[in-house]
Amino acid sequence: MKRLIYLSVAALMVLAVSCKKDPKVRTPSVKTLEATEIGANCAYLNARIDFAGVSYASVTLGFFWGASEDPEGTSIMADVELDADGAYSIEITGLAPETEYWFKAYIEIDGEPYAGEIRNFTTPVSPIPDSVVDLGIVMTRADGTTYKLYWAKSNLSESGLCADPEDYGDYYAWGETEPYYVAGHSQDNPCENWKVREDHPITGYDWKSYKWCDGAFDKMTKYCTIASWGVKDDITELQRGEKPGETVDDAARYVLGGKWRIPTEAEWRALVEKCALQWRTKADGYNHIGCLVTSMSNGNSIYLPAAGSRYGTALQMVGPYVEYMSSTLCNDPSRMWMFYGYQNMQIHYQDRYFGFSVRPVWEE
Repeated sequence: MKRLIYLSVAALMVLAVSCKKDPKVRTPSVKTLEATEIGANCAYLNARIDFAGVSYASVTLGFFWGASEDPEGTSIMADVELDADGAYSIEITGLAPETEYWFKAYIEIDGEPYAGEIRNFTTPVSPIPDSVVDLGIVMTRADGTTYKLYWAKSNLSESGLCADPEDYGDYYAWGETEPYYVAGHSQDNPCENWKVREDHPITGYDWKSYKWCDGAFDKMTKYCTIASWGVKDDITELQRGEKPGETVDDAARYVLGGKWRIPTEAEWRALVEKCALQWRTKADGYNHIGCLVTSMSNGNSIYLPAAGSRYGTALQMVGPYVEYMSSTLCNDPSRMWMFYGYQNMQIHYQDRYFGFSVRPVWEE
């Protein structure tokens, strides 16, 4: 079924070019062409501009686009080239499947705006990836509708899903979409190659580095349900950019796109209830210690390596503990729910600033 998502923020892709003044005066022609190469998560927007004979010092051109019937919004620079007929194309990515989008060509000549007609397109259904496993888990939404949940075969890394189901992947603080360290150091202990960030200097996985607080557990700036603990907004699930004004704070959605996301607390509980959980060691033929999860309804399975977590500058509990975040805030807003355990798996909680592995899910 087609879903229609309305966003208050669209995107304008522009290119600034400078030319000599032309003594002639003429109104530019701006024509929006049909979108092409439309995929579940991307499309090419096309336009033709004719400003021959127009007097100008500088020109800015591009597109307004978004999931609103009147696409207007902020500007994003993009390199485009006009062909011999004055046509150009820009690829847009990060789109949601089964969603209708609107766009229009745009040109600004010496500060004076001109726009083409509005056109629209709908992204197709996103096919279920080959990198998922059906564990026979069907969930019920708040409105009573149901959906099938598929689990990724491997953990999330900054560049995508790990090729090996036993790889630990990268480590993410809750609600953040990038690891704190430089690529290639996900399994080093300790890791000293920290990324540079302007908003919160990174000193390791701690409250001082954490994006969604002001340096302490009781000074939350987002995802807070208690006023005395920070900015109370009553948001209890990681946002995925699906509603007006939302950012994408779900690492799986940010890296993989499509319908990928981090499992909710309820989905982890469903896995515990509907699957057999067996502890596995190297003696069982595995490279890394972890938990074999086998569906009790269809026999399919996934493997969750005991990747431990990042705390401060150290990598800890690798081997003894399976620790995977959920997308759900705990009753204590400084913590989130997680899938956790040493041999005996359970739903537990932990501080949001810890770095944890992510096992994505796909909802269909």
